[in-house]
Amino acid sequence: MKKNKFIAAVLLLFAVSACFGFVSAPTVKWVDFNASEWALRECLRYEQKFYGGDSGYDFSDAVAYLALKNGNRFSVSKDKKTLSGLVKRLESGEKMNDIFPESDYADYLRTCYRAVLGNMVGDYTDGEGGEVKHGLRCCFPLAAGHWYNHYDDFGNSRSFGYKRKHLGHDIMGSVGTPIVAVEGGTVTECGWNKYGGWRIGIRSDDTLRYYYYAHLRKDRPFAAGMEVGKRVNSGDVIGYLGVTGYSNKENVNLKSCSPHLHFGLQLIFSPEQEKGPKEIWVDLYALTRFLSSYRVTTAKDESGEHHVTSRRIWA
Repeated sequence: MKKNKFIAAVLLLFAVSACFGFVSAPTVKWVDFNASEWALRECLRYEQKFYGGDSGYDFSDAVAYLALKNGNRFSVSKDKKTLSGLVKRLESGEKMNDIFPESDYADYLRTCYRAVLGNMVGDYTDGEGGEVKHGLRCCFPLAAGHWYNHYDDFGNSRSFGYKRKHLGHDIMGSVGTPIVAVEGGTVTECGWNKYGGWRIGIRSDDTLRYYYYAHLRKDRPFAAGMEVGKRVNSGDVIGYLGVTGYSNKENVNLKSCSPHLHFGLQLIFSPEQEKGPKEIWVDLYALTRFLSSYRVTTAKDESGEHHVTSRRIWA
């Protein structure tokens, strides 16, 4: 309820400011990403159905449409009816842009869901056959063939250094499990952080998303050649799961904690949101469940490095 009131207040503030010429466009200050695993899977399925047509159907917009109709509280029973109704209207000849109502809140939701999901679907080159296809072009952060476990821990309390909320998603696994880039981009951070231990930060090509992979393996945390400024593709091995961090001293394992990947996604709409109190992080539990069906396979060479053997390569 507090978040809904906050969003309404922000939208009203920008609407009033725009009338008096104070701002040209609203800046998103908060994103409440609540999409369910079911909504993500079903909206992706219809992306395949409408692709190539003139309906204007878009994966992220479809998820935003459900959010608009359900008050951003996803429910399979209600969302089934809403999505079915949307599909029927599109099949009858209506266009996606015409179906979406014109309102500040509708625009806000489209902006938010496009920021998280807008680049996940598109054209990609099949890594095996070289054929250009259309569909999901991102993947789960852990390579296939390695066990993992997780639950929705976003917002849980943390106390090392100072009291704060956990603004990421922990995926439990085994030390040495290959970590892969969920989306392509440029490495902006690669080294030690007293909170995240050995970690890697990757900024998406459109600069809207910053992916944070932390607590990597002691001694050999990164894939060979990983460094700041390196360009990586979705599915590239970037490092190895571990349990480092919570120490001012480098290369130290966390105490009383199981090996896991801290996986975070930050949205950056403007420069002041990159660092500090204006950062926007989103809950990734449903998204990682959705991506769990899309995992790359790897094989280890004589040096102990893992290399991708099967994946989808960005077009």
